[in-house]
Amino acid sequence: MADNKLPPELNLEQILATLASLPQTTTPPVPSEQQFYPQGQFSAQSTDIPASRHSSQTGIPYEQSEDSRLKARPQTTLSNRQAPPKSQTTTPTIDPATITQWKHGLRCVSKIATQNPAFVSTVQKLIADQGRNVKDWESGRQRLIEEQAVKRENEKTHLAVLSLPGMGDTIAPLRTDEVEKEEVEMYAKKVYRAAERMVELQSKELKGLGVPFFGLRSDFLRSDGSDEGEEDQKKVTKGELQELQRKMLNHLMELYGD
Repeated sequence: MADNKLPPELNLEQILATLASLPQTTTPPVPSEQQFYPQGQFSAQSTDIPASRHSSQTGIPYEQSEDSRLKARPQTTLSNRQAPPKSQTTTPTIDPATITQWKHGLRCVSKIATQNPAFVSTVQKLIADQGRNVKDWESGRQRLIEEQAVKRENEKTHLAVLSLPGMGDTIAPLRTDEVEKEEVEMYAKKVYRAAERMVELQSKELKGLGVPFFGLRSDFLRSDGSDEGEEDQKKVTKGELQELQRKMLNHLMELYGD
């Protein structure tokens, strides 16, 4: 056992005496690899972390030792974190607000009908509402004409009583053709305003559904009488747009009307 003694230059008592004579500093000593670590920490020579992986030994980024509980999980590396997601090739769609040709509008509305489950029911409701309104307006006009006939007959009866001898023959009738015509015109104006309101609301509904020609962008409109240059080939006038809208409404009526 004599071979295990320290050489004179590394005698433990001399080393301790030398350390005791040194002045105290505020910098704590750097723990050596043999120093005991508190509970929950491990040295670079721990069996779970090889010394070659420790940052103080190799200078490379720290790598956590493989845990058996994590073997089933996919490994995430810097390369696959930075890899952009694979883009799926999709067929470009046409914005309904830029469609000015009937063939493109027909294809677009057919595609919308297959992709939107609520499209058909919404269009059918709009058609039903329009039909009910038109029927109510026509019924109201017919009632007005019938009421005019009744008032005219009542007035004739009263005038006949007032035309008895001695009652005077100069009383003018109130129910004239001009008066009744004015009443019909006033009713027609009310119906026109109601129809405008209905068209406005239904156009917004069709625009919300993506139906072409009902949400055309203003930059795709050209003024009447303007020359159709190269930039205006895809533009339409207000009259042409209204005709496309009527055509689309008739198409929807044929498909989903009663």
